[in-house]
Amino acid sequence: MMAILRYAFLKSARDSSLAAFLIITIFTPAAVLAGSTLGKGHLHYPFYMNVLYTPQQSAELAGLLALGASVVFSNIAAFWTFRPEIASRSIGSFLFAARPLTITLALMVFAVAIGIGGWFGGMALIGALTTAFPPHFALIALKVAGASVAASAVGVLVVTISAHPTMIVCSYFGSVLLLVPLVEKSKSMQLLVPVAVSIVCTALAAFLLERRCAT
Repeated sequence: MMAILRYAFLKSARDSSLAAFLIITIFTPAAVLAGSTLGKGHLHYPFYMNVLYTPQQSAELAGLLALGASVVFSNIAAFWTFRPEIASRSIGSFLFAARPLTITLALMVFAVAIGIGGWFGGMALIGALTTAFPPHFALIALKVAGASVAASAVGVLVVTISAHPTMIVCSYFGSVLLLVPLVEKSKSMQLLVPVAVSIVCTALAAFLLERRCAT
């Protein structure tokens, strides 16, 4: 798995997709905060989402944007990183050193690391710009981790079904749907849905990857 992760890192660093995924994830909430504040025609610190909001309320709303960005880019990274190898079937050469499930899990770990890393970077910027953090920080971090795992599993499943670039739209909408349970009041739904999606999608992706490489 470590060799596959290293390959994914070097490949993404070389084509600059790693930097793009992280930068967009980190700066999405900061860009919205800056737009909301500077849109009033003057510089104000701390930044805010609404002039009537307290710093903590602004941080909470910006935190939702950070959560959404991290989940979406976990999904996109999972779809995009090995897409050329899957499309050309050269991913089959990986099977000499690792099982399909190992390759699937390695790709998911890489994508989740991008999502969670971008989320922490985004939260640091939110704290610096608003002088506050969203309440229940630990619970939000748990939601981000679970949803990012599920989103990455969806991304891997979609790319094993079809590696055509336009399929990234289906992958994207799949990750957006995962955000719905996160706003539910039921904590069981917030945790059970990502777990169920992760298990099902990971198993299907590993099976389809094996079939793709065998044909």
